Amino acid sequence: MENVKLIECPRDAMQGLHDFIPTEDKIRYINTLLTCGFDTIDFGSFVSPKAIPQMRDTAQVLEGLNQSESKLLAIVA
Repeated sequence: MENVKLIECPRDAMQGLHDFIPTEDKIRYINTLLTCGFDTIDFGSFVSPKAIPQMRDTAQVLEGLNQSESKLLAIVA
């Protein structure tokens, strides 16, 4: 049987939301995903806040993550 790799992508869900999700909530949520066993999480994007306002805090979210639990944190540039 071949291996299956699951990649969690909260970026896809968050980027379309109208109301801004507080940075601390994003950090807490993604750190929880890391402790659940996801080793790859696609969570942010360095795009203009005018284009996707929800991603305006990607750098701050990255700084707050417990990276010891992950193999890869994916960010769209």
